[in-house]
Amino acid sequence: MKISDTLLIGEIGLSHEGSLGIALAMVKECKKANLDYAKFQFHNPNYESTVDEKFRINVFPQDLTRHGYWERTSFSENEWRILIDYCNQIGIRFLCTPFSVWAAQKLKEFGQDEIKIASGDANNWEILTYAKNNFSRLIISTGMSTKEEVNKLLDFMSDFEGDLVIMQCTSRYPVPLREVGLRYLHELEQLTDNFGLSDHTGNPLTSMAAIAVNAYMVEFHVVFSRDQFGPDSISSITFEEAKTISDFRNVWREVNSPRYDKDSIANSMKEIREIFGRGLALKESLAKGSSVREDNFTLKKPLGPLGWNDRWGLIGKIANRDLKSNHHINELDFE
Repeated sequence: MKISDTLLIGEIGLSHEGSLGIALAMVKECKKANLDYAKFQFHNPNYESTVDEKFRINVFPQDLTRHGYWERTSFSENEWRILIDYCNQIGIRFLCTPFSVWAAQKLKEFGQDEIKIASGDANNWEILTYAKNNFSRLIISTGMSTKEEVNKLLDFMSDFEGDLVIMQCTSRYPVPLREVGLRYLHELEQLTDNFGLSDHTGNPLTSMAAIAVNAYMVEFHVVFSRDQFGPDSISSITFEEAKTISDFRNVWREVNSPRYDKDSIANSMKEIREIFGRGLALKESLAKGSSVREDNFTLKKPLGPLGWNDRWGLIGKIANRDLKSNHHINELDFE
């Protein structure tokens, strides 16, 4: 069985609502939860959208248009660099999803060598072409893709010389458990070296289940609270739950250790094996001169000089002394 050291991605997205301070605080919480990545989204409506783009969920009273929402929640180049520097400072990987080639170019300028491609761009050949020619690791979600489209994506990426990770995903917020598609990971395992799950259930057990089937990466939205303002809060994981997921990952890594050797472990338990082992004894005490029958034998703790199969050589023999039932017996007890 292949055991993966699952990488965990905390998707902050736009839950920071355009506040650099909140974004930095969320990065810090990702680190405290022992996640491997803190992930953001890089939007610029001038390179990404037309005025016709509609809200997926319109919960923003201050934003009249999707274009206005992107503008309000976007960071300046200096703010992006502050975020990246902070991630480096505290020891967590920065990851970002560019929603345009322009945004991907900016991430490259910022020194980034890996990016996440959103489900809506899994067949965006423009951004995928730029990405595979400029980054060494691409993590691509397939939440809106058919199996045929996933295969086309893999064909397109077949000449990519870097690290490719295909993420099973279902683009609903939240996604019902029955639509997570964890079984599809087994199909992905036959198609690509690295596969994972991008989860929107808001249930930490889903991510744990993905770890248990050895997903290479698991991504989930993170928030301080599901009552936090934003369209994705209900389908997110709290930072406390994220810590539980990373704890599970660490336990799972240990209990599935490829270094485990059952024979070596058993042989190291010599004293315990003797205590919990059993030796041949009598069900009831037997007087000197009595003949021992097959139904006289039993096994009693601890480990004794004779085992169960040794009884065959004693059946019919005569006890040469009084034999107590609370002691082991051996061959010298019989004539």
